[in-house]
Amino acid sequence: MEMEIVSEKGGIAELIQALDQATLMAKQLPTTADSSQLQQIYSSLQSAHHHLSNFLSQSHHYPPPHLLPAPPPFPENSVSSAAGGEPMQVGDEEDAVNETEHNSKSSIDRVEERMRDCFIQNKRPKRPLSPTSAVAEQRRSYDNDGPDLEFDPHGTKLRSLDLIYQFHS
Repeated sequence: MEMEIVSEKGGIAELIQALDQATLMAKQLPTTADSSQLQQIYSSLQSAHHHLSNFLSQSHHYPPPHLLPAPPPFPENSVSSAAGGEPMQVGDEEDAVNETEHNSKSSIDRVEERMRDCFIQNKRPKRPLSPTSAVAEQRRSYDNDGPDLEFDPHGTKLRSLDLIYQFHS
């Protein structure tokens, strides 16, 4: 057991050293163009990967005692525990569930209230209408009495130019 702890400490020290070395080498990566230095960086990263894999495989088989979950307490199954000094509590679980639901609903309500104050803005604000487009818009609002059956080449041209100016100026 003591031998395993000593070897584990040595493994951790080797892992830390390998990770430090790999970090230093990785920081040199953007400025390096030499293929031999790139090979050294690659081998350093590969070594750190190997040490980390070994460490994780060892810790997977032998988890440290401080990381193990505490065993659950054993409940008493005797008549004396049921007839103890405290009366049985009925509905405690329902109260806890209701309280949890109430807390989650209130937090959801708070988030919804904050979201009402937020609104999504377009990244690119619209340009104001050109005077010709404004006149054409007014003319359309006045002429909404009947269907627009005629093709208006001048109006189409003005609307097209307005779109071009709006997005490409």
